[in-house]
Amino acid sequence: MPLSKSEIERYQRQLLVDSWDKERLKGARVLVVGVGGLGGISAAYLAAVGVGNLRLCDSDRVELSNLNRQILFAAEDIGRPKAALAAKRLSAQNPEIKIEVISDKLTETNAIELTSGCDLIIDGLDNHSDRLKLNNVSFDLNIPFIYGAINEWQGQLSFFNPPKTACLACLMPEELQDPKPTPVFGALPGVIGSLQATLALRYLMTGENPISNALLIFHADTMAFETVTFERRPGCGVCGKTIPSGPRR
Repeated sequence: MPLSKSEIERYQRQLLVDSWDKERLKGARVLVVGVGGLGGISAAYLAAVGVGNLRLCDSDRVELSNLNRQILFAAEDIGRPKAALAAKRLSAQNPEIKIEVISDKLTETNAIELTSGCDLIIDGLDNHSDRLKLNNVSFDLNIPFIYGAINEWQGQLSFFNPPKTACLACLMPEELQDPKPTPVFGALPGVIGSLQATLALRYLMTGENPISNALLIFHADTMAFETVTFERRPGCGVCGKTIPSGPRR
């Protein structure tokens, strides 16, 4: 789908980037689950560059303790639903794109409906249990899944696209005891959310996955990156099942 005159002006700087596929990006559909510290950053950059269709899923309302890291919201928004607010802010930033609001909590029952029709899933969640739900539906529907997580001074991300890669359950199969609340300062989810958006853009336009079967870890206290490789786990309860049929990128 060709860009309009206003879109060409809006995106003129990124159109200079080598291999930038403007038509493919405009036709993309991305699900962002959780629009807080991680997902809010990812969604903001995907909206800014012109990902044509964003589906934002978050059942929470803004709390005062969110405001140290969740830049789509302000003090006047406390008590208001996050997904609708995020959509309003992103639409104001870029009215050229379409944004769908889902104010429901991700569950095993609605996961397929939430993700159907999307090209990519971005994890903006704050607990491992819900990430495993995303991992399951990612495999079942053949939709790649970009994982991100933060805790204290450490952030991490990976790209799961079985059967081409292992899945999250290969790497972390068990329920984790997530700290409540998670220790976090605002800049760290900003870094990881930006990396998730960058990885998403690279995949959407080229089909490439530069961190296949690898976990990228950022140590903010030493400003160091670490890459840990892994493989598909024999007998994995998710991707060890019969490989689903259907087209993939």
